[in-house]
Amino acid sequence: MGPRITKIITVAVAILAVAAPIKLAIYLAAKEARDTETNSALDYAKDALARSDSTTDQITRGVASLMALQSVDPCSDASVELMRKIDLASSYIQSIGYMRGNQLVCSSLGLEGKGLNLGPVDWTQRDGAKIRANVQLPFAKGISFIVVETQHYAAIIHKDLPLDIRADAKGLALAAISSSNGQVFTSKGYIKPSWFDALAGKSETAFIDGDHVVAVVASQRYEIASIAALPIAHLAQRTRTVASLIILGGVLVGIALSIVVLYRARQRMAMPTILKTALRRGEFFMVYQPIVDLQTNQWVGAEALIRWRRPDGQMVRPDIFIPVAEDAGLIRQVTQHVVGLIANDAADLFKRRPDFHIGINLSAEDLHADETVGMLNGLKIATGAGAGNLLVEITERGFADPEKAREIVRQLRSIGMPVAIDDFGTGYSSLSYLESFEIDYLKIDKSFVDTIGTDAATSHVVQHIVEMARSLGLKMIAEGVETSVQAEFLRSRGVQYAQGWLFSKPMSLPDLLSASGKQ
Repeated sequence: MGPRITKIITVAVAILAVAAPIKLAIYLAAKEARDTETNSALDYAKDALARSDSTTDQITRGVASLMALQSVDPCSDASVELMRKIDLASSYIQSIGYMRGNQLVCSSLGLEGKGLNLGPVDWTQRDGAKIRANVQLPFAKGISFIVVETQHYAAIIHKDLPLDIRADAKGLALAAISSSNGQVFTSKGYIKPSWFDALAGKSETAFIDGDHVVAVVASQRYEIASIAALPIAHLAQRTRTVASLIILGGVLVGIALSIVVLYRARQRMAMPTILKTALRRGEFFMVYQPIVDLQTNQWVGAEALIRWRRPDGQMVRPDIFIPVAEDAGLIRQVTQHVVGLIANDAADLFKRRPDFHIGINLSAEDLHADETVGMLNGLKIATGAGAGNLLVEITERGFADPEKAREIVRQLRSIGMPVAIDDFGTGYSSLSYLESFEIDYLKIDKSFVDTIGTDAATSHVVQHIVEMARSLGLKMIAEGVETSVQAEFLRSRGVQYAQGWLFSKPMSLPDLLSASGKQ
C-alpha cells in the first residue's frame, strides 16, 4: 500500500471518526428535541383541557342547582337570584339563564320582556348538550361567546377563557374541540380540525404534521378534547442547540445535563409554589416607613410594606416575589394576608393615635375585585379606624379597567379611606385619568425625586408634577427622599409630605410609634 493510499485511508478514517459522533449527536439531539417539544405540546394541551373541564364542572353544578330549586316558574325571582349567585361564584361562566327555543328569556344578566335571541344551535353533543359556538351579544359588540344549553338552562362562556393559559412558546396554537363530532368550540392560531382524528380512541397523542408539533388530549369525563400545536421552528432550533452541546464533549454535556436537572427541579419547586407555602406558614411580616409632614417634621403616618423571611433567615425582596404573585394569580391572597397582618399590628393604634394613618398598597387585581371594599371595611372595623386613618395606595396599572377601578375608588372613599396614586409618572396613565378619578393624594416616585439638584434630563419633572397636583387640588407625598437638599426643594414647592431614608428606614410598628414620640 503506497503512501498516497495510506494517506487517503487515514484521512477517510479521521473524517469518519469525526463524522460518526457528529451524526450520532445530531440523531440524539433530534430525538431529545422531538421528545421535549411533544411533551411541551402535551402539557399545553392538558392545561387547556383542564380549563375546559373546569368550565364544564361549573356549568354542570350550576344547572343542577337550578334544577334542584324545582320552581314552577324557571324565571321566578328565586330562580333569577340563584342564577346571579351561580354567576358570581363562577370563574368561567359569564352568565347563566333559561332558554325557550332560541330565546334567553331570563338570566343573571337581568333580561326581561322577550329576552334575547341567541340564534340557532350549531350542534348537539351526544349527552344532549346544545352548543352555540359563536354567539354575539348586543351589549358586548366584537366579543364572541360559547353558549352551552342543558335541560333548557344556558351557560354563556367567553370564547377566550378555555384557552387562556400562560404560555411562553411563540406561535402556540390551541383549540377546544367536541369529541362527539370534532366540531371546534373555540381556537386561537392555526388549527386543523382533522388533527383530532389522530386521537383514534386514545386518551392522548402527539405527532409531527408538516410545520407543526401537535398534541391532542381527550377529557375522561366530558365530550371535550384539546389540541395544542407548536411551530416546527421550535423543534429545529432545539435540535441545533442540543447538538452543539453534545458535540462539545462528555464533560460539557454532563454540565449541561446537570443544569437541566437543576432547572427542572427548580421548576417543580417554582416560586409560586414556594409563595403559597410561605403564605400558609406565615413567613411574611410587615414593616412601616414613616410619612413625615414637611412643614412640622412630625411623623403623621406610615406606609405598610410586606417583607418575606424564609425559614433559613434569607430575605426575599418584594421586587422579586410581588411580580411572581401577580403573574401566578396569587396577588389577592397576598393582599388579604397583608390586611390580616395590619389588623393584628394596629389593633389599638388609632385609639392611641387618632391623628395617625397607615397606607396600604393595592394591586391592579385588587382594584378590579368587588371583594376589596368589604375586605378593607373589615380592616377598618377591626382597627377602629376613623375617616382618613387608612389610606389606600394604587398604582397606575390599576387603571387597566378604568370603569371598574373608578367604582372601587368611589366606594373606598365613601367609607372614609382616602386614595393615593403611587409611583405616579412611571406607568401609562394620563392626566385625563387624574381628572376623572376621585383621588386625594399623588405620590411622587423616587426616580423623579432622585433627579432633584442634578443635571438629569428629567430633573424638572418634579416641578411639573407639583404644579399639576396643585391644579387638581391633590395633596402630595414624595417617596425616596434621602437628602436634606431634596427635602428642602420639596418643602419650598409646597409638597406636604415625604418618606425616605432621610427620615427613617422601614421598621416594626412598635418601634415606629416609639421613635415618632421623639420627633
